[in-house]
Amino acid sequence: MKKTLNFIAAVSLAAIGATASAAYPEKPIKLIVPASAGGAADTLARMVGNEMSMKMGQPVVVENLPGAAAIMGMRALSNAPADGYTFGLTFAGAMSINPSLYNGLPYDTTKDYEPITMVAVSPLVIGVNPSLGIKSFQELVAMAKSNPGKLTFGSAGTGSTQHLSVELLKVTTGADMRHIPYKGSPAALADLVGGIISLMSDNAITMIPMFQAGRLVPLAVGTSKRIGSLPDVPTVAESGYPDFEAVGWYGLVAPAGTDKAVVDRVNAIVREAMAKPDFITALQKQGMEPRANSPQEFRAYIQREKEKWATVIKAANVPMQDIR
Repeated sequence: MKKTLNFIAAVSLAAIGATASAAYPEKPIKLIVPASAGGAADTLARMVGNEMSMKMGQPVVVENLPGAAAIMGMRALSNAPADGYTFGLTFAGAMSINPSLYNGLPYDTTKDYEPITMVAVSPLVIGVNPSLGIKSFQELVAMAKSNPGKLTFGSAGTGSTQHLSVELLKVTTGADMRHIPYKGSPAALADLVGGIISLMSDNAITMIPMFQAGRLVPLAVGTSKRIGSLPDVPTVAESGYPDFEAVGWYGLVAPAGTDKAVVDRVNAIVREAMAKPDFITALQKQGMEPRANSPQEFRAYIQREKEKWATVIKAANVPMQDIR
């Protein structure tokens, strides 16, 4: 009799779980973006949120929580209930760079989130001022090696993706170049065009107009494969450094403990959306390339990126920053 009652109880609990699963979602979903409205992460979040809303039958509300190098938004996401009603559209700096750059980071990228899928990468392109007189990445490396410290590269600031991507180049190639940090990418780009600094690694969408106008010369892209917007520009990997990749990436995560069925469902929705030609076209208009994977693959990728940038930050002697 006891076994029978236990069996009935187990079946009842399973039925309740199945009913709850079938009913999900029953209310609007929040999508946290740890960046300001109008930027690349925000635009991508709204694209992803629209697809989720259409498939899940509930509004997906984007909530921008910028501040302190994405730390405020990521902390809010880590503290959110793991009930399937809060997700985050995050990126490389928040997940892979911050752990090695900030003292007392109030979130753990390994323990506090459930990775769902990567969504896109933002290709970084190495561009130089024409006055250098070089046309290939190999020539850049040779010049940097033969003139230690003479070439200067700009970035949006110490610890930015633009900065660390060139530090990775230095570690990979043995080239010696001097970093000039700026308060934002536009100021650095203006000085690059003006010939005040020698080179820069920046987002393709920012650099392409300068290439088209002949004001800068593209040498290589940091992605593992060539990109559609610059098909004639080789990758750093093609240029003799096969293991090199430096990109800005974006992905979808949830608070740790979110049900696996929810994670898998959202993964399937986003990956289906990313296969649509119009979604791909919209991404490319933002200077991005689609890249999807499984939750397990995304988790492994985040860990590899953390380890890579930790090595680069240490090699570049970038000091740990205090959270402001």
